[in-house]
Amino acid sequence: MTKKLTETYLQNLPTCVQEYIKLVIKKMRYRKKVRADVMAELAAHFEDELRDCKNDEKKEQKAQKLIEQFGDAKLLGILLRRAKKRCRPLWRTVVARTFQTVSVLIVCLAIYLVWFFTGKPVITTNYITELNRIVRPTADESLNAALLYNKAAEIYSKLPDDISKPLWGKYDEANDADRQAVEKLLSDHKETLDLVVAGTKKTYYWESYKSCQGDEMMGLFLPNVSEYRKLAYSLCWRAHFRARENRFEEAFDDIKSCYRLGRHLKRDTSLIEQLVGIAIQGLALQELRSILSQNCPDSALLAKLEQNFEQMTSNADFTISLKTERLCMYDEIQRCFTEDRIGGGHLYFPRIREISKLAGESFPRKNRNDTFGKIFRGWLNVIFTHPNKQQTLKSINELYDDYEKEASKTPVQRHAEKAQREKEFNELVSNNLFIGTLCPGLEKMVEINHRLPTDVRATQTIIAVLRYRQDKGQLPENLEQLVTTGYLKKLPIDPFGDKPFVYKRTGDNFLLYSIGSNFTDDGGEIARDNKGKAKKYTDEGDWVFWPVEK
Repeated sequence: MTKKLTETYLQNLPTCVQEYIKLVIKKMRYRKKVRADVMAELAAHFEDELRDCKNDEKKEQKAQKLIEQFGDAKLLGILLRRAKKRCRPLWRTVVARTFQTVSVLIVCLAIYLVWFFTGKPVITTNYITELNRIVRPTADESLNAALLYNKAAEIYSKLPDDISKPLWGKYDEANDADRQAVEKLLSDHKETLDLVVAGTKKTYYWESYKSCQGDEMMGLFLPNVSEYRKLAYSLCWRAHFRARENRFEEAFDDIKSCYRLGRHLKRDTSLIEQLVGIAIQGLALQELRSILSQNCPDSALLAKLEQNFEQMTSNADFTISLKTERLCMYDEIQRCFTEDRIGGGHLYFPRIREISKLAGESFPRKNRNDTFGKIFRGWLNVIFTHPNKQQTLKSINELYDDYEKEASKTPVQRHAEKAQREKEFNELVSNNLFIGTLCPGLEKMVEINHRLPTDVRATQTIIAVLRYRQDKGQLPENLEQLVTTGYLKKLPIDPFGDKPFVYKRTGDNFLLYSIGSNFTDDGGEIARDNKGKAKKYTDEGDWVFWPVEK
């Protein structure tokens, strides 16, 4: 209390009373105005009781008795504070409680934010070592095709662009200069292609993976996939030239080598390697159909070719492996989430922001038209409600398990469940920034997964039809006739229709197609771009495998 208030209320009271009242007011620990009122009330009470005393000695004696009656100053101060609180208006109580609650929340928030922003990831597992363990079979190093492929790729990587560029051109689009350049390239690098051919005859293929960023899976060095594609094109070019010289058996050997090269890449490797492997296998099949459309190998050669492809594909597993991608997600979980402390590991801002930038997204993710409220809610989700480390790990495992099951279903089955599957995935992504930012397009991968078996079955069917025509002098009436006459062991099924490919005789030629990923029979009409060029594997039109379009 101020000196002025003390003088105003206590100046006429004995010293012991003044000290007692001051101590009581001090122990109240309440608002200034209330303490002043209480001081005035206590002072008035003592004045009334001491008014009849004749002298100072009697005042002092009676004051001591009154103080004894009032009791301990600290206890009296507490009782007075409680009494004043009970007597205050309701609105004042509400305001006081509100401020107290807000203060507690602010303190808790400050503690939480300190806890949140001081968390750090703890790297517990080297997943590159784990990946190398998974992809490495129990086999001698001499059986590894990668050694030969990488040696050939290293030679091709040193080629000048003006020499290797024609390899990427289409045969029908290449001019004479391009053809001559390719022929010279193939002649100069026969030994290089021999390395590839020797590699395709190896039983195993595995890479020894390393990272350009220490032990991070995100910085994984991939093998020479670009050079592998050039080598695949070289094999197809050589098959093209050999077929023109009627060296069909050698041409078919190059096609089979190209297919086996792609098959090697499509093992328990990364998605990029597997996609390149699928592309190389598709390139081999496409070149084979091109050769068959422009030449007439005899029936014996076609029978041998069909037998070879049946051996290569009869037990083939066409499903895309997600093992490497799953390990990559595991690695990023331990880098994008803090260590498991009280409350569980939460998102680690610096890492997730870095990953978001690499993915070309903002952090947290936002669109141009997002309102402040939506952005604010995004931040609240990241800081307070985002799934923790263990919850995210569980969601990742469930997601990859589901897609591995999806890969075993036919496209028709998956198409019927697409809406529900997309709804579930969108709900998961909307609640988990980590999965939405880093999870690859698994849905698209599973779709691509069905292209290759479609291509393989269609090509085998075409070979059987051509054999039949060579032997019988006419085309079969239908595909069932190929089975009854022994040219096919079973009726080839279009994965996108769950029924046989569409086969139609067209005069001296025939039409063979899949209804494609739009699941509609468009009568053999091909989707085309604005220049009239056929578009392959689109959601428009049919996928026509024969006749081969130039």
